[in-house]
Amino acid sequence: MNYSSLSNKSLEEIYGDSIFSTPAVSVRIDDVFKEVITLLPHHLESFTDSLVVTQNDTPVGIIGGIEVLDRILKKPAGEFLNTRVIDVMSNSLVIVNKEDKLSELIKHWVHTKRAYAIIPNQYHGYSAISARKILEIGVRFKINVTVDTIPKKKIITFRKDETVKQIISRMFENSTRKLLLDGTKSFINDRIIIQKLVREYLHCPETFLNIQGNVFDLEQVKIVSDNVSISEACKFMQDMKSPYLMSNDKIISPWDIVTNLDSC
Repeated sequence: MNYSSLSNKSLEEIYGDSIFSTPAVSVRIDDVFKEVITLLPHHLESFTDSLVVTQNDTPVGIIGGIEVLDRILKKPAGEFLNTRVIDVMSNSLVIVNKEDKLSELIKHWVHTKRAYAIIPNQYHGYSAISARKILEIGVRFKINVTVDTIPKKKIITFRKDETVKQIISRMFENSTRKLLLDGTKSFINDRIIIQKLVREYLHCPETFLNIQGNVFDLEQVKIVSDNVSISEACKFMQDMKSPYLMSNDKIISPWDIVTNLDSC
């Protein structure tokens, strides 16, 4: 099946009731940042990926790895932990309906540069849709276009002797959540960084930005061939905790699948 035939289908036509299978995880607008970041590592890069911010049970914003890392860089050491969620969240929350077309969802994501949305469900709440949900398309429908059609992009790297501050800054400079360790197939992402902060540095956050990259337990990319189909790539990614593929010298993330579906 090609993208043109999928793009005009509604989310309900593509997913059926499974479009509601992942409840959105929410926090309140007046919650303290320190409490929120202990939740986030469990959801980053998952079907949930980010946290929805609510006010009187109404969704008003979103908070994910991007917002957390940005606040860590901008606030003085330790002060960011007592920040309220309202001062950290992004207002770029996409809300869709089951009747919306796949092409409309992806258009929203390209505009916000974030693969996350929520959809009203039958329980008078909201379900989450992240890039991982899009990977299901490759599993449900046979897309024979190969990964070598995905445009090559510059691989952004880091060194073990660089500090957390340098690593986070490079992520923002290059609009990426993942950096490859120089000369290896290992990578760091926002989840790994936040997890280290939560587990080991909440009692001394003033030192966190100065620790070096060699203290992190990194993830590994999965090597695939150029003739792997988009469907096969989606299946590989679904089985990975941190989905990231490498084909020759090309890096492929779930975001690349999302933004290149229209060329399938």
